[in-house]
Amino acid sequence: MPARAKKALRLLGSALAGLFIEVAGNVAHQTQVSGAPVGLVLASNVLLAFAIQARIQTGKLGAVIFAATLAATIFWTGLAFHQDKMIPANQLGFLWSYGSIGMAAIVVIWPAVSKSALTKRVASF
Repeated sequence: MPARAKKALRLLGSALAGLFIEVAGNVAHQTQVSGAPVGLVLASNVLLAFAIQARIQTGKLGAVIFAATLAATIFWTGLAFHQDKMIPANQLGFLWSYGSIGMAAIVVIWPAVSKSALTKRVASF
């Protein structure tokens, strides 16, 4: 397979991952155990892992596509003008909506993310 086709498939994978993570996070972020927002923490960790993976596999463009797809999906499934759609207008809903976009944006603007740098950091622990 040509290199351009591989890159295009990886970018498409980044977009699909952004869509999937946002929808799964919408379902999970309201889960609480004894008042602790377990679903929000789990969804945020999965989002961060997928965003970093998109950045490593496809570079900054893949991370931008991931973040843009995530933000667009949050916009479409988020709040309506006078009623909720899929994300409730409560504290956890707002944290998920704005926090997930913020985390994806941080991964995009981070100076350098490479597989070798991450491997060195993890090995040093």
